[in-house]
Amino acid sequence: MQEFDFLRPGSLMELVSMLDESSGRVVAGGTDVIPRMRRDLFSTPVLVDASHIAELSFIEAADDQIAVGAMTTHQQIADSVLLQSANPAVAVAAASVGCRQTRHRGTLGGNIANASPAADTVPPLLAFDAQLRLLRKDGERSMSLREFLVGPGETKLEQGELIHSITFTRLSGCWGATYQKVGKRNGMAISVVGVAAAVVLDSAGMIQDARVALGSVAPTVVRSSEAEKRLIGREAGLSAVQEAADAVVADISPISDVRSTAEYRRHAACVLTRRALLQAVEQAQGRMV
Repeated sequence: MQEFDFLRPGSLMELVSMLDESSGRVVAGGTDVIPRMRRDLFSTPVLVDASHIAELSFIEAADDQIAVGAMTTHQQIADSVLLQSANPAVAVAAASVGCRQTRHRGTLGGNIANASPAADTVPPLLAFDAQLRLLRKDGERSMSLREFLVGPGETKLEQGELIHSITFTRLSGCWGATYQKVGKRNGMAISVVGVAAAVVLDSAGMIQDARVALGSVAPTVVRSSEAEKRLIGREAGLSAVQEAADAVVADISPISDVRSTAEYRRHAACVLTRRALLQAVEQAQGRMV
């Protein structure tokens, strides 16, 4: 493990200044960064610890907009009544991350910045068209989560910049959203495939809107436009759901690695998409009663 300087700012202003002056990189919970540094996969001369910055840990609602601070932990997300209501898929995904210790240390911002195709919280956020607020010393900018993710471990985060928060818009009307995942074991498993699905039904029970996002099946988490096209305007039944589940293979490019084969990932992607969509439809139909 290489040598590095360790800085611990006491406020968001200090954090931004230290990043700018040191050319360092942020460490949040450290659940991804430290293991990668031990394997010489994360090189930096300076680590800037953001774990004590209270301004970056929050879950807030303003009208139909939900904002989650980058330092909010997976456990806080899983336990949030607001998120369980506004985006149950991300609450379920956060609850599936690692073990209890990891969930209490790992953060949403770290999960996104790490840019792993297997990141559990990313598919539910991508399904809700999440936006990132990126902060640096000379200003800030916003970017869609979809645009932010470039490849495995690669993002559009610039030097001296950090993720401040993640926002998304609540769905309205008769809707449902869920997350399904399969791993090599029940506990502490990195997902072999993860699928988030959300649907909105109109008053006649037809699918008005549909979102399907998949992890661990491409260089980044991806939305399946082919699956979504086969759902919108259709009756919310098994036929449309199965057709959409079969269509996800057009939007994924899984690989074989130590955790699974490409063939299994393609099969699992279809199966999990079907399960997630059926569960989301059931939730949406429950809101019609």
